[in-house]
Amino acid sequence: MAKKNRKSWFSSTKKLTRTEKKERSHALRNTIIIFAFIVVLVAAGVGFMFLERFVKTNLALDANSVPLQLVDFPVWAGDELKTKILSTAGQSEEDFRITDAAAMRIGENLDALAWLYDVKVQVSKQVISVSARYRKPIGLIMSPRQRFYIDSEFVILDYIPLDRLPVLQIIGVPSYELNVRSVGSKWQKDEVAAAVELIELLTKMDNQVTPDKPLLTELKSIDMSNFNGRRSSTQPHIVFYAKDGTEIRWGAQKGHSQRYLEAKDEEKLTLLYNTFEQFGTVQLKAAHKGSFIDLTQPQSLP
Repeated sequence: MAKKNRKSWFSSTKKLTRTEKKERSHALRNTIIIFAFIVVLVAAGVGFMFLERFVKTNLALDANSVPLQLVDFPVWAGDELKTKILSTAGQSEEDFRITDAAAMRIGENLDALAWLYDVKVQVSKQVISVSARYRKPIGLIMSPRQRFYIDSEFVILDYIPLDRLPVLQIIGVPSYELNVRSVGSKWQKDEVAAAVELIELLTKMDNQVTPDKPLLTELKSIDMSNFNGRRSSTQPHIVFYAKDGTEIRWGAQKGHSQRYLEAKDEEKLTLLYNTFEQFGTVQLKAAHKGSFIDLTQPQSLP
C-alpha cells in the first residue's frame, strides 16, 4: 500500500492556468525592462560625468592662447618662410590654442612642408616650441610653367622670395627635363648635380676667405647649356654670370678638369678669388667692356 500511495514531486506541483502563466510572463518581462532601464541610467550618468571632465579639461586648455616659437630659425630665412610655417602648422595667427592633440596636429602638418625635416614639437603652458632642421636653397630653376628651388640634397622646394640668401639660377637645363616637378621630391639630374656641386664649392670658399663680402652675392646664374660639351667641344662647359653680365668661364665640371687639359679646380678657385680681391668685384663689364674671366687656362701656383 505504501508503495502505491508514493507520489513524485512532478505530480505534487500545482499546474498553472493559462492566465497565471501569462501574468507571470508579463511580470518577468517588466522586471527585465526596469532592470535594463536602470542600467542605462547608470551608464548615462557615468558617461556624462566623463564627458563633463573632458569638456572642462579642454575648455581650461583652450582658455590659454600661447605663441608658436620657431627654435633656431635660420638667419637666411625671411618673414615669407616664417609666415608659411605658421600657416602650415594650422593657423595664420601667431597664437595657437593648447589642446591635448596640439603637438601631434602641428607636427603632422609641418611634416608635409618640404622646407623642414626632423620636426619636433613641445607644448607647455607658456609656448609651443617647434624645432626642426631647415632645407637651405642652393639653386633656382625656372621654366615657363614652374619655378622652384633645389637644396644640396637635390630636394625640390617651392618658390618663395628669399632676400637674405644669394641663390643662383641654374640655366641651360634642357626644356624637356623641366616638366612640372613635385615639391619635396628629389631631382638629381647630372647637370643639376654638377651645378649644385660648384655652388657648394664657392659657398665653402666664401665662408673661409670672404665671409664679410661673399662672392656669391655678385653672381646671378650658372649656365649648364654646354654641359660636357654637348653643344660645342671648343666652348667652356660651364659658365657663371655675374649680375652685370660678366662671364666667368669655369669650364669642365668639378673633378674633370684634367680630362680636358684645363686648370685644376684649385687653380680656378685661386684665380677667381684673386681677381675678386684685386678689383673688389667680379662685375667687370661696366669698367672693362667686353671683359670676361677665363678660369680654364692652367695657372702656375706659387
